[in-house]
Amino acid sequence: METTTYSSAGVRAGDSEGLGRVYAESGDIVLIPDEEVLKTSPGWDIDVTSPWRKILPKLIFAGFSGKASSELYITNQRIVLLREIDLWRELREELSPLGIPSAAAKELHLRRLKSAGVRQFCEIKPRNFRVVRMKRLDRRWSWLDLRLLDVDNTRYEITFAKTEGLDPETLTLIQAQFQH
Repeated sequence: METTTYSSAGVRAGDSEGLGRVYAESGDIVLIPDEEVLKTSPGWDIDVTSPWRKILPKLIFAGFSGKASSELYITNQRIVLLREIDLWRELREELSPLGIPSAAAKELHLRRLKSAGVRQFCEIKPRNFRVVRMKRLDRRWSWLDLRLLDVDNTRYEITFAKTEGLDPETLTLIQAQFQH
């Protein structure tokens, strides 16, 4: 994920642009007026693509396969995932003989962001979406796949996944946010 921000009526993702607006330097969420935190849960990840087609979708926020150092905040108005910048996961796709110069530049940029306390964020406003399809899995891990339409009829696929273990209470709360 680069420093570019994606922003629409229902989804916002980025890194340094959220500092002071979405999250504080301490790593906590910045609340908007009349907002209260319903639940905080560590170890979650989110994949956001638009549209939801399988061939060449635009990747808005990439989830990592495996354990992630992240914090999921569920409030009465939005769902926010804050994640530490992981240099290895960000750079490993570019580590080919032709990609080494760009990987070196990207590494330098990401190290500067990380030293400044920047985190990656994905902010979702569930009230701006209409659910088209919802699929839930609670076996060895908690997983929820949503196909959504926003107010502009833009299609999104959002996948929430617990990176380690089960957390059905948080998954139920996420589902309830989209079933307004």
